[in-house]
Amino acid sequence: MKNNQGFTLIELLAVIVVLAVVIAIATTNVLPSMNVAREAAFRTETSFAVKSAEDAYYNYSLGAVKINNNTQSCIKENKVCFTIAELIKDGFSTLDENSYKGKIELNLQDGKTMGYNVFLKKGDEFWFMNEPFSDFSKNGDLNKGSWNEQAETCSCN
Repeated sequence: MKNNQGFTLIELLAVIVVLAVVIAIATTNVLPSMNVAREAAFRTETSFAVKSAEDAYYNYSLGAVKINNNTQSCIKENKVCFTIAELIKDGFSTLDENSYKGKIELNLQDGKTMGYNVFLKKGDEFWFMNEPFSDFSKNGDLNKGSWNEQAETCSCN
């Protein structure tokens, strides 16, 4: 009597089809969730970058740091502008300088922040452009258009 142990070709194909269906279902559910999570993380990082710019402004206004020694950031009347590179260099932000570019403009009234214009880019993934919102977790569009290099420099002329 012969005892052939093993799987037939039909059984192996059935297992492969079942695995393919499971992978297809998992992929269609996981990939959109990953994109939502990446967007949420970027929005949180945007809020931290704005808070860093506010901290930098208050330190400059208190005289703790002199803005005229900085080469990139500037203050003019009711507007203060900080580049992301300057915020990182001065220790106000913990963003990765190799991943992030841009600037944050604070619109001031009586020395208080009244609005923001954020130009923040993370690699080639996301960026905000000119969004005057205080709650970036819900507001502001993430643009996928072309990045304007002027969004990386401050001009208070």
